[in-house]
Amino acid sequence: MSNFPTPLEEVIHHNVIKNNKTGGPALDVGQMKLLWRALGENTGYTFSIFEMTVVPGMGIPLHRHPFPEFFYVLEGNLSIGYWNNQGVTEWDACEAGESLMVQPNAPHTFFNKSEHPCRMLSVSTYHHERMMKDAVHPEGRTDFLPAQLTQADFQKLTKSMEKNQTFLVADHA
Repeated sequence: MSNFPTPLEEVIHHNVIKNNKTGGPALDVGQMKLLWRALGENTGYTFSIFEMTVVPGMGIPLHRHPFPEFFYVLEGNLSIGYWNNQGVTEWDACEAGESLMVQPNAPHTFFNKSEHPCRMLSVSTYHHERMMKDAVHPEGRTDFLPAQLTQADFQKLTKSMEKNQTFLVADHA
């Protein structure tokens, strides 16, 4: 007689998780709202997915991290910046239905240069989720960053990001 579980016994306590339209927990980074659609704790810590609303004039500075990231624009337009062969940021516009794959350590940025909000999905490894949570709520603090980021708040945020190997990048030119 085998001590190994049957296929049904292996999966009986793992179930399908449905998110409603409002999604999972939210995380605010300045004026940008992240709505978690799949948390690492529910994917065996392999990947995470969040929906982000980027208001006009907002975005994330040029940065890099050692994990890949996939963006899918759901609504609106988003300007994506990446390095060209000379190490200078080039911009490409992505509209609803278009996607972008960012390889590990590839410098990238995005901004909403339009007059309307943009909604997008970001898919990455669990490490990206952990970095986002640690950067915004280090040690579980909920008072770390206000809704409007000052220069000092931004410096706290980048210092926290660096703990998870996420670094701001400057153009070579």
